[in-house]
Amino acid sequence: MASLNKVLLLGNLTRQPELRYTSGGMAVCEFGLAMNRRFSVNSQDREEVCFVDIVVWGKQAENCGKYLEKGAQIMLEGRLQLDQWQDKDTGAKRSKLRVVAETVQFLNKSDKAGAGADAYEPESYSEEPPQYQQSAPAQSQYQPPRQSAPAQSQYQPPQRKSVPPMPDNAFKVGDEAEDDIPF
Repeated sequence: MASLNKVLLLGNLTRQPELRYTSGGMAVCEFGLAMNRRFSVNSQDREEVCFVDIVVWGKQAENCGKYLEKGAQIMLEGRLQLDQWQDKDTGAKRSKLRVVAETVQFLNKSDKAGAGADAYEPESYSEEPPQYQQSAPAQSQYQPPRQSAPAQSQYQPPQRKSVPPMPDNAFKVGDEAEDDIPF
């Protein structure tokens, strides 16, 4: 039986990413993600929010810790992971379902990346491509040094050998020719 564990999420960070390193030097970054769902019930608009804990490993984790902030919008692809443990105080079994992100895509600018005051504002896109004005190419100030006489090239291409013509009877098959095909 086949199985599939794949998650695609698009949402906003609910808290500042926490970047740390394991004893082996591997980067791990954890943060929360909120996804909104809007729907109507009896002509009334409603909104439902789903909160998910995210963990990212390796270079992606370092980039998340460096460039993401609370409120940033991201899209991620990953897998579900169920962590289970026994509570030290009560002895009860505990579990937590979270997403292990394999790829994280930053969807808006952040102040950390040098965006300035317009961070987390969607970029404006126009339907038409930008119009560019053509200008005359700049005149070059470089002039090659003058030579007194044109240089003679030492390279000479190889002579082509002529191929003898094919005889007229090259493809004639006589009545006694055997078929070479093995089937």
